[in-house]
Amino acid sequence: MENISQILERSDELFAGKRVLLVNPPADDLVSSIDADWQVWTWDWSVQRSLVGQIDEDKLSFSHLCPQIEGLDAAILVVPKALERAEYALAQIAPMLTAGCPLYLVGEKKGGISRAEKLMQPYGSGAEKLDSARHCQLWRMPVSGSASPFDLANWQRDVHIELADQSIDLVSLPGVFSHGRLDEGSQLLLEELAPLPSGKVLDFGCGAGVLATALARRNPGSRFEMVDVDALALYCARQTLERNGVEAEVYPSDGLSDVHGRLAAVVSNPPFHTGIKHDTSIAERFFEQMTRHLLPGGEMRIVANGFLRYPALIEAHIGPCDVLRENSRFKVYSAVAPG
Repeated sequence: MENISQILERSDELFAGKRVLLVNPPADDLVSSIDADWQVWTWDWSVQRSLVGQIDEDKLSFSHLCPQIEGLDAAILVVPKALERAEYALAQIAPMLTAGCPLYLVGEKKGGISRAEKLMQPYGSGAEKLDSARHCQLWRMPVSGSASPFDLANWQRDVHIELADQSIDLVSLPGVFSHGRLDEGSQLLLEELAPLPSGKVLDFGCGAGVLATALARRNPGSRFEMVDVDALALYCARQTLERNGVEAEVYPSDGLSDVHGRLAAVVSNPPFHTGIKHDTSIAERFFEQMTRHLLPGGEMRIVANGFLRYPALIEAHIGPCDVLRENSRFKVYSAVAPG
């Protein structure tokens, strides 16, 4: 069981027998270890998959929006690393809590729980730290009951992007990769105008959908599928497609877990590392899986930080690796499966 769940389990008397909204839980058996009437909201598909069978389906929600629940005795937010995602979640949680109802924040010290008091401030007073252990903290505050109703429009950003051959209207929400802008890596990948193979193309880790939107227009012989583990990203991707009149299939996947069939190509600005950490294990697993998904002659085209040692991994699992474009920070790699 993860540290966050352990610190909640230490205070299980606060939740046992009560109707509790649990937001952004870890992928473990917390909901089975504490006997509460759990109502769960997650935006992480891997967590959703892990909780199926532990909790009734009607009490488990994978969505960009929090389910509307009446009669809550408490709410717990597992604080995400992205501060703006925490604020987005609290703006939806607080209006459902009546005056005096306890709001709990829990999280790892390195993950943002140190901001707990500031995050809670708009919704009440008297925030207190209940526990600190296993590099985690648990906070509680009774809400004032005066939170304004949530309005998604206040959190959604509409971004106009101009590329050399087209313009794109992008929809973004807090915590979605490169929220409110086109990141440098994706921009470099989109500067490459070489056509993609005809057939099914996967946009892996699609985020708000800028890659598939642009590339689908350039490659009318391709049928795009878009996957991400984040419910907010999937919502944004669908909105971006609709705004730009582009058709593609959008669905959740934990890595390639829900991707079926063979692919003519895969494109990605992949979420394979954090900061400058040189851990390539996730990338290597992805490249290895690609060998089973790419058709003979299928292309993998990705953009990554130039310091990451991907070419050797790509060539070991897929085929010869070419650098299509590069700048001082990023490189666009292409590899074609043999056959």
